[in-house]
Amino acid sequence: MTEGSTQAKGAPPELRAVELSRETAARRHALMEAYAHDVYIPAFPDAVIREDPRYWVDLLDAAEPPPPPQPRIEVVLLLDAEDHPVAGVTIEYYRAARIGLLTYIAVAEGARGKGIGRRLIAAARAWLDRTADAATPMLAETERYQDAHDDAERGETDLRQKRLAGLGARMLDFDYVMPPLRPELPPYRLHLMCFLRDGEVRDSLRAPQVAAFLRELAAALGADLAAHADTADMMAALETRDTLHLLPLPRAKG
Repeated sequence: MTEGSTQAKGAPPELRAVELSRETAARRHALMEAYAHDVYIPAFPDAVIREDPRYWVDLLDAAEPPPPPQPRIEVVLLLDAEDHPVAGVTIEYYRAARIGLLTYIAVAEGARGKGIGRRLIAAARAWLDRTADAATPMLAETERYQDAHDDAERGETDLRQKRLAGLGARMLDFDYVMPPLRPELPPYRLHLMCFLRDGEVRDSLRAPQVAAFLRELAAALGADLAAHADTADMMAALETRDTLHLLPLPRAKG
């Protein structure tokens, strides 16, 4: 999960939030196409970490939610006065593990720095509260600072970690490897985070619950965790843990 900008300032009030599951199929498809073309794909140019929006549309189009391991899903878009998507968030609920996953936040280039990310995260949390309950953890992924290739990328990653921390994100203390999003892609090392509400005092998650979530996520993606050394080692390490502590996201020193 990568966010475009999540400053604490108030988001422009003229932006209107819509849940795509509540729209007609024709309008849902049109809004998703515009969002993918103008916002989502430009925000996630790397196909290794980008899901195909058609997967979300297929889930939203279903008359009934598919059974696990497929998640319940919602895509929330913020539209401007002309009904153009300016930003969006995708939130999934994995019912067997009872964990939510905020998969993607994307904000159009010209709309960044206006508190839109905070509004989207709040919308995702509200949907998860309604779909599951208020105690359900809401996880997300973000790039690792140590994997940045140059000073510019390190600076962008450091700023992102600062903003995510300001929104309540804390890192789970294990070496997370994202399962392949498609069979032809490799696993990908990221941080796995948990978003805390204002005032929430949660300091850990149960390792067996997180392991169950990763197995459910991999099954939904059609990925075999045992087929790759990195994901197999991750699952083996989780089997030795009872608790995963929530820690501050790594930042640049100084």
